[in-house]
Amino acid sequence: MLCLVNHARVNHGLEPLAAPAVLAKSAGRKSGDILRCDEFSHEACGREVGYWPEQLGYGGCVGENIAYATGRTATPRMIFHLWMNSPGHRENILRSSYDDIGIGLQVGELEGFGGAHVWTQQFGIRDC
Repeated sequence: MLCLVNHARVNHGLEPLAAPAVLAKSAGRKSGDILRCDEFSHEACGREVGYWPEQLGYGGCVGENIAYATGRTATPRMIFHLWMNSPGHRENILRSSYDDIGIGLQVGELEGFGGAHVWTQQFGIRDC
């Protein structure tokens, strides 16, 4: 997923994003919240978008993309394609002010679908 994001950014004349471990951990926890609370939402389990980055010590501002799929549509390429064809998600991927990205993936049951792959991208601005 990181390669797909950074390839798209470079093709649009943007710098690639760094991938600090703290944002990857945060994104993974967000995907876990979505599964644990069975709530496909940016505020799963009643937690704001910035909850996990703040709890884990990421000091910047964040934005977020979430998605889930099962079966053949759950691949990084398919999810990335869906995000790039959605104006708001595409805007996050190509926003020039972002410095960092964390990518999380958790697999479980969501909304009655077993084997749901829950993807989270958290984008960060270090100095905001």
